[in-house]
Amino acid sequence: MQANKMRFGALALIATGVAGFAAGKSAAQDYPTAEPGKQHKWLASLAGDYSAKVAGVMGESDGTNKIESQLGGFWNVTHFESKMMGQPFSGIELLGYDPLKEKYVAVWVDSMTPLLTVLEGTYDADTQTLTMRGDSTGLDGMRAEMVNTTKFEDGDMAFSMSVDGAEMMTVDYKRKK
Repeated sequence: MQANKMRFGALALIATGVAGFAAGKSAAQDYPTAEPGKQHKWLASLAGDYSAKVAGVMGESDGTNKIESQLGGFWNVTHFESKMMGQPFSGIELLGYDPLKEKYVAVWVDSMTPLLTVLEGTYDADTQTLTMRGDSTGLDGMRAEMVNTTKFEDGDMAFSMSVDGAEMMTVDYKRKK
């Protein structure tokens, strides 16, 4: 069964290339350039070390956040450390910009759940706010809508996470000098 899926996927890629060739385009022309765009460069400007003040339904704690621009400048890799309910907590985010979707895209994994959270969203330059939406798991264990907003100001960040409309957590990030 897995082999059939792989063959189908390979055939789909070949068909896409043939269709593009027939239309006078190469498959590479259907994809963005291999150079980071302005959105990727903005994300790269966020790289650095931050202190974090966490508050929410799982308590309050201090933490750290390290953002690195990696993989050719296309992706930010974030390593977050704090405590949740008095226990060590760590999370990793991969955040980039998808020029085909014209949206920011992210995946989040952490030490409290085996579930992958996938988010996508937009940046409002007027309010300097990145809003990301995706599916998550609510406190009842059921699927829920997650909305994360991050406001950027003077090199610092104010993050808020809500699940099904209820605010779950805020994090104030201060860039370390």
